[in-house]
Amino acid sequence: MIKVNLSLASLLCSLYILSSANTYDEIITVASNIPKEDYKVPSTVDVIDQKLLENTLQIDVLSILSNILAIDTSSNGGPGQVSSIFIRGSSSNHSLVKINGVRINPATAGGAAVYNLDTNLISKIEIASGPLSSIHGSEAIGGVVNISTRNNTLNDSMKLGLMYGPDNHSKKYMQGNLTFNKTSLNITFLNNNSNGFPVLRNSLIDRGYDNKSFVSDLSYNSKNLDASFSSWSSKGNVEYLVFDNPVAQDYINQAQAIEVSLKSIKDILLILNINSFEDLIIQNNPNYLGILDLTKTKRNTYEVLIHKPNKERLSYSGGYVIENEDVNYSSYGALFRKELQTKAYFGTTEWQSNNNTFIGSIRKSFHDLHGSQLSWNIGFIKELNTNWFLSFSSGEAFRSPNSSELYGFGSNKELVPEASKSYEIGFSKRKKNNNLKIVLFKSNTFNLINYDFGDYILKNIEESSNHGLELRYKWSNNFSYGSLLVRKQDPKDKDNNLLIRRSKKSASLFITKDIMGYSLGMNLSAFGKKNDFENNKLPGYLLINLTAQKKINNKLSFLLRIENLTNQNYFTAASSTSYYLNQDRSLWLKLNYKLR
Repeated sequence: MIKVNLSLASLLCSLYILSSANTYDEIITVASNIPKEDYKVPSTVDVIDQKLLENTLQIDVLSILSNILAIDTSSNGGPGQVSSIFIRGSSSNHSLVKINGVRINPATAGGAAVYNLDTNLISKIEIASGPLSSIHGSEAIGGVVNISTRNNTLNDSMKLGLMYGPDNHSKKYMQGNLTFNKTSLNITFLNNNSNGFPVLRNSLIDRGYDNKSFVSDLSYNSKNLDASFSSWSSKGNVEYLVFDNPVAQDYINQAQAIEVSLKSIKDILLILNINSFEDLIIQNNPNYLGILDLTKTKRNTYEVLIHKPNKERLSYSGGYVIENEDVNYSSYGALFRKELQTKAYFGTTEWQSNNNTFIGSIRKSFHDLHGSQLSWNIGFIKELNTNWFLSFSSGEAFRSPNSSELYGFGSNKELVPEASKSYEIGFSKRKKNNNLKIVLFKSNTFNLINYDFGDYILKNIEESSNHGLELRYKWSNNFSYGSLLVRKQDPKDKDNNLLIRRSKKSASLFITKDIMGYSLGMNLSAFGKKNDFENNKLPGYLLINLTAQKKINNKLSFLLRIENLTNQNYFTAASSTSYYLNQDRSLWLKLNYKLR
């Protein structure tokens, strides 16, 4: 891993020399209540845009996060299997995931079902690292992933797509866009099937996956009024193993949102947001009681926000949100049906003085069961000169106990929210075609929930900590464009043990270059060794993926991807009896055809 880091650092230097000048800006929505340029955001935010998604042909959301951003992830086998995200060494349930601004983390055990969101439906991903509960509420301890399925195409179009891969993996999709004056409508249908492969190293049983998805967005934009409706729906079947026995489950994931933004004569902005989310899993095989288990989360959220823009260097915003959650749970004899409500007041103030920017956010949440919780963020940005910036951010975030922890097996109604305190210091140089940033970060998490084998219930008995360094670089020049990220961290529990499924060192490199009408890409990602449950060891690994894209004419284009070029046998998770397998060397082909 040290050799890999040195090689990447050398490459960074050479690419930096080739880069040219001027400023490089992105519009960020995930780190504040109001969209703003990334240089005005004191915390670290990564953006994966549609161009990068198309050029890399990532197979799933986890591949995007691990291959491009060197984020630790884990998967229980092939397509559609349960997976986890560990942003900066935080726990998997400390990463909040949103689709079009709608929180999709279920209220039962397990994380957000990003494995059911196909990458062909995604137009943009923003990943914010660090505590952001003052903006997003519960679970935003390690970071927030906001995925957009909205298509920003301004012209009428219709496109058909086909994608083929190993294990009889096929995707078929149709995408249409219609515009009329100030109104735009986008719709995409997708059908995804795979025979899968054995999910465990000691198994020969293929585990298949079926997914049917639909996304749409309808928007209206005028001078003083913006209104939008977005929808994502995914349903299908996934096969997996329980104690080495083949089983299967049906699932439905849905997220819809209506947002209206109204600007007054004095530029005061009023934003109304109504969204709903549903996560349903129904087992196909009865448990030992002869019952088909199910878990269902249904959540409705209502939010109002008022924003007063910069006047004499001061701007502020405030809002109120109500979240109603209905949970239906049945698992191995543990049954409950509960309705819970959370209310919150929140606000942000930003003050600019010469080359300095100060930002403060606060949120007061009220939960039906465990009462109130305060979260906050403060940030500071100093412009040292035209290109150099110094930033600092700190915050306290929380995760409320979910319904399974409060009412399920081993439940405890006396549980209190998990909490963390974190900070980061960043030093960056920004130009039009390149962006270099060095980040130091540290976090401490308290009141972590774990099972107490003495009393046979869940309790707030654990603690964890992490600190580390990140080197980040993005560039675009006459030679190529791409990104480099190197991370070194030390995620540990209170007994000084390395946290499971998290590495101390990771790195990623992506390069793409146009040659003779082809867009050629190379992606390297490397992770150090990890620990897993029951003292299982997960070896470190290096993955190499290659892509080639060609536009045949104005209507037809194709893209080839070689996954895991060296046929690396690598693992991100283990069971009590074996290792979960990942994709071996494979060839993927994608065809796009524009009907109009």
